[in-house]
Amino acid sequence: MSESFQDFFQLNKEIVYLNAAAWSPMPIASAQAGVDAITRRTARYWETIPSDFFDASERLRSKVATLWGTMPRNVALIPSVSYGVETAVKNLRLQPGQEILLPQDDFPSDVYPWIEAARRDGAQLNFVHRPENGDWTGAFLACISPKTALVSVPLADWTDGAYFDLKQISRRAREVGARFIVDVSQSFGVVPFSIADFDPDFLFSTGYKWQLGPYGMAYLYVADRWLDGQPLENNWINRRGSEDFSRLIEYRGEYQDGARRFDAGERSQFHLTPMAVESLSLIYELTVPAIFAHVTSLVADIYEGLQGLGFNLPPAQFLAGHMLGARHRHWPDMNPLVKRLRDRGVHVSARGSAMRIAPHLYNDRQDVARLLGILAGEIKS
Repeated sequence: MSESFQDFFQLNKEIVYLNAAAWSPMPIASAQAGVDAITRRTARYWETIPSDFFDASERLRSKVATLWGTMPRNVALIPSVSYGVETAVKNLRLQPGQEILLPQDDFPSDVYPWIEAARRDGAQLNFVHRPENGDWTGAFLACISPKTALVSVPLADWTDGAYFDLKQISRRAREVGARFIVDVSQSFGVVPFSIADFDPDFLFSTGYKWQLGPYGMAYLYVADRWLDGQPLENNWINRRGSEDFSRLIEYRGEYQDGARRFDAGERSQFHLTPMAVESLSLIYELTVPAIFAHVTSLVADIYEGLQGLGFNLPPAQFLAGHMLGARHRHWPDMNPLVKRLRDRGVHVSARGSAMRIAPHLYNDRQDVARLLGILAGEIKS
């Protein structure tokens, strides 16, 4: 299975790339789709027609919706997660003294907008401390209270892959009337989930990590109850009737159907959109459960090997399963060790105090053995 997965990529056999949580190589078909799009725009520039602004975008929207277990009308096409968070901030007003809850050490794009929202509305932004036992779900359930108005969490912690049980956290948030915000950038494309199971108000993801797509594409889910909200920007393409270029100057107050009103300007991205469609098509073809099974089997081997080398790891029962963050008493700062690994052709990353290891479907057990072998040598030296 590993070999068949690798055949979808143009891989450098000298490199062991275990860093999907930062940036993933794109499938060959995705890269070719980008080349074809650029070639067309360069050599046959006169062929751009109005449908080009809409058709590919709708194919991409449908791919995302299918993989998320929702409807295309609930998906907006955006350039970044921060754009999605700002959209949520614009539509979710808080009362003075109400509380926003975030996990400690959350990714900055999920934090800065809520800092500004708290200032705007006179609310309090509080961080749930990283639990010593690794149980983020229990920590959030204990902290959500009647004063909590908004809860923002990932499915998997971006530094070490710790798991957030979205069903349980969402249920508790609803009990106190809090809004529920989710970032699935570190799980979409590799961890099976369905939005219907935890009913977020807004959810977002990048498109270039586990999603195998190009940088500059991201996706936003908007629940039905917010589909009449205010978009972050007012552009021409999110207005009703924009498909008819001859009538664009008949300025309209009505928006496109559903979450399309939240689409970013220039969302068509003629060269990036075909690449993203190909990448998500591959994930759909292989299926997320099959990808998850492959990746978690590799992570289990890595986990066992790191335990034997004396690394401090989150409890396995509190990990999402597809990535992990390892700490070691010899390396309070993981950057030097990460650099030594990179110098020997093994790519991981340092995030916070952890060495983050994130294999994807293009990795195999030989990659795991090479990682563990080099680490064993580093410890002995």
